[in-house]
Amino acid sequence: MRMDVTSTYIANLPVGSDAGPFAFESAAGEAAIDSVDIDNLPSGIVTGSNLIDFPASVGPELRSSIALSLLAAQRVAANDPVIMDPDQWIDRHNTVLKNLNWTVEGGGNVNSTFDSINVAVHQAIIPFLVAAFGPAAAASTLILTALKQLDQMDQNSSWITLFDQQSRRFGVSEYQFSTVETEAGQIRLRMASARFDASYGRRQVLFFAVKTQSAKFVAANSKLSADSDLLKRMNGELKIKLAGATNNYIRGLPGNLIK
Repeated sequence: MRMDVTSTYIANLPVGSDAGPFAFESAAGEAAIDSVDIDNLPSGIVTGSNLIDFPASVGPELRSSIALSLLAAQRVAANDPVIMDPDQWIDRHNTVLKNLNWTVEGGGNVNSTFDSINVAVHQAIIPFLVAAFGPAAAASTLILTALKQLDQMDQNSSWITLFDQQSRRFGVSEYQFSTVETEAGQIRLRMASARFDASYGRRQVLFFAVKTQSAKFVAANSKLSADSDLLKRMNGELKIKLAGATNNYIRGLPGNLIK
């Protein structure tokens, strides 16, 4: 898509109200990470329903463009009155990304089961994420570090609250997890999602204890890629379009995880 066409598309995106669906209250000690600087994002962030791990090789402008692209896709899908179920939400989300010069490969849902019982969901999904990201990437991703340490964190911290609330739609909770890589001028994302129905509860599903042998969830994997230069060129328009939403829908992970 030509850059002038992309700029017009971004300007006309129906992202809805800038205001978040709830008020954030920082837990003790979180003041430093409660607000984000979109021009200086940390290596681990939550963008709505997506937990993203950036490597050091991805600089501030690209981090900003990636986060804002994903946020734009989520906000458009969330505000589209035609969308009536989780699969339509994903389709709309991916259509926006394609129109923002991303290539989206893979997708489709797979019914999966947990091998472990008497553990929380955030621990039980780790083998699925290792398989989705590949052993090498999974070994170093702070996504797994965050999930392993979730029991030790305040469940009401702003990033967990955001991640949980923005993952709830149409009677399910669908969490997205993304790792980022660079290769020959391209940005590549591996995105994995895990969808849980109402049998897991409607709030704080990641803390739900898996009690049933072979408890089910719906898994999906996809690969996204985009030209680094194109992403940088979109940065200004995306920041303008989502200026009011950034502080409501993006949070950094705790400093002890990303040092």
